[in-house]
Amino acid sequence: MGIGEPLATYLELRQSADDGSEGAGLSHSSKGLFLLHVLELAAYGEPLGAVTLVHDAGDHGARYLDTARVLAAARLAVALPDLRGHGKSEGARGHSAGIAEVLRDLDAVQDHLAYRLPVAPKVLVGVGLGALYALRYTLDKPGNVAALVLISPRWRPQFRAPAQPSGLFKMFKKLAPDAPGAIGNDTAKLFADPSARQAWGSDPLVHDVITLRAIEHVGAVAGDVERRLAQVSVPTLVLHGDSRETSDPAITQSSGGSSVEVRSIEGARHGLLHDTGHARVAESLRDWILAHLG
Repeated sequence: MGIGEPLATYLELRQSADDGSEGAGLSHSSKGLFLLHVLELAAYGEPLGAVTLVHDAGDHGARYLDTARVLAAARLAVALPDLRGHGKSEGARGHSAGIAEVLRDLDAVQDHLAYRLPVAPKVLVGVGLGALYALRYTLDKPGNVAALVLISPRWRPQFRAPAQPSGLFKMFKKLAPDAPGAIGNDTAKLFADPSARQAWGSDPLVHDVITLRAIEHVGAVAGDVERRLAQVSVPTLVLHGDSRETSDPAITQSSGGSSVEVRSIEGARHGLLHDTGHARVAESLRDWILAHLG
């Protein structure tokens, strides 16, 4: 792996039970192993820390390689996982068996980094829905995280549930947990920059699907972490753009505690690491992480 070039790793994880807990089985089957795709970027020199970036709903890790290169040049190793049902990871598009599954997968990525970089402090960066997941992981396992960055957290997610069967079918057919609904991502709300909208729309790995089970658990997770934001025990930075429809900074201000720093990025909307001024955002993210590694 050359400088600035990512290495693709597939973590072999267990499939999930219905409640998101670890399922049984050791074969690649409906109850067997699951492949989680992770792009890794090595630090340029002896690593000062390791950063895991958790993408948003419908997104995937490879879209954050430009930000990862900025961090790697500052001697930070970077992991860019694709959540289940996203990017090059296995699973039905947009499906999640629940927060227990997401936390297991983030734990596996952190364990992988701990094996490769045992003494390097670990930082979590989450975007949109990924910000809620990163926050929940930090609240549940504060000893595993040295610092936390939340970018445009979706405090009040408004995803569209799959349509219920109509007519005679509604008497005999029940929606399956993996029935597809819609995230409802509107590129005009995600990005002010037309080139960022075009990049999103032309990416074959980007999708707008979120399943019934994922929608159900996301609402509970959002309410839980919003109430507990002030309890976070590690340095935390929250970045917001101009769009209040996807991520309202007023919620962050009212819920955050003394360890939470809130910044607004003028001229950009939800996708701050791709939108107008994204290079400056990545550099400020790098500087904040380096200042709070402990």
